[in-house]
Amino acid sequence: MKQLAELNLQQHFHDLGDGFYAGHQPQGLQQPELVRANPAVAQQLGLDPAEFDTDYFLQVFSGNALLPGSRPLAQAYAGHQFGNFNPFLGDGRAVLLGEVETPTGLFDICLKGAGRTPYARNADGRAGLDECLHEYATSERLAELGVPAARCLCVIKGQGLVYRQGFGPEAMLTRIAPSHVRFGSFENFYYQRNTTALRALADHVLSWHFPECVDAGETKYAALFREVVLRTARLMAHWQAVGFVHGVMNTDNQSILGLTLDVGLGGFTPERDPDCVVNPADEKGRYAFGQQPLAGLWNCNVLARALSPLIAAAELRTALQAYEPEYLRHYAALTNNS
Repeated sequence: MKQLAELNLQQHFHDLGDGFYAGHQPQGLQQPELVRANPAVAQQLGLDPAEFDTDYFLQVFSGNALLPGSRPLAQAYAGHQFGNFNPFLGDGRAVLLGEVETPTGLFDICLKGAGRTPYARNADGRAGLDECLHEYATSERLAELGVPAARCLCVIKGQGLVYRQGFGPEAMLTRIAPSHVRFGSFENFYYQRNTTALRALADHVLSWHFPECVDAGETKYAALFREVVLRTARLMAHWQAVGFVHGVMNTDNQSILGLTLDVGLGGFTPERDPDCVVNPADEKGRYAFGQQPLAGLWNCNVLARALSPLIAAAELRTALQAYEPEYLRHYAALTNNS
């Protein structure tokens, strides 16, 4: 197990260059206090949990210090929000510190609540303690249930206050995932008509996360899309099997790796109520529990359009047709064993 200063941060996302991100230094919390720490996630990173008790840990994950080799950035992306396209998204309050190589692969280390980035628009760039604790608890519950999901390393509270339907303590959440690339990351360049950047992003994802698809040669992008469709179908099946409701299934929250991302509003319906809605803004129930499998397929169709400059229409259709049987197969496998 390593000390925190010994973690070897890599910066592969920086290799993509301008247009994919904006450099941004975290805006640290004053008088930080550790509220939650996750030994299991520390172990994933090869980090000694004894580091939780050090001031250096507290300063790094409250945004007041940087790890060696860190070049923080906020990722650029677009997305469909409740069915409507928004080209002006991106990480408004999250920064990627870098990637850590582990025996099981690369993991992004990301701070959420790190202050206003160039993509923040009118938001304050901060996170409240309650929402951080909710995301931490929800992520851990998903992990216990075997659902592919981003994990949380820690939650740190600051002295300041944020307004979220009333004032409450500000906080910072540290999240890890193999990648934070989203469907909306590809939409960003499709709607800019920037095929060069679209191809570069696809090659980045292929190289680091889908090396088996690279072997497909000229059809590698079609192989990538098919795998994303299958992973998304399996993820939706897993959500339905355990009664998880995401609440904000916009394409900017849909992981290209088939992970559960951005669960700040997520919840559970033990009764598997198809009409259960956990997001107060979802007045029409677009992302109700029973609608999630359809929403996942809709999002895959949006991704198909974004990747259409790289993949023939027939190959896109064939991949999309695999969604429903994969969903049904995986759901049956999960529920028959429960």
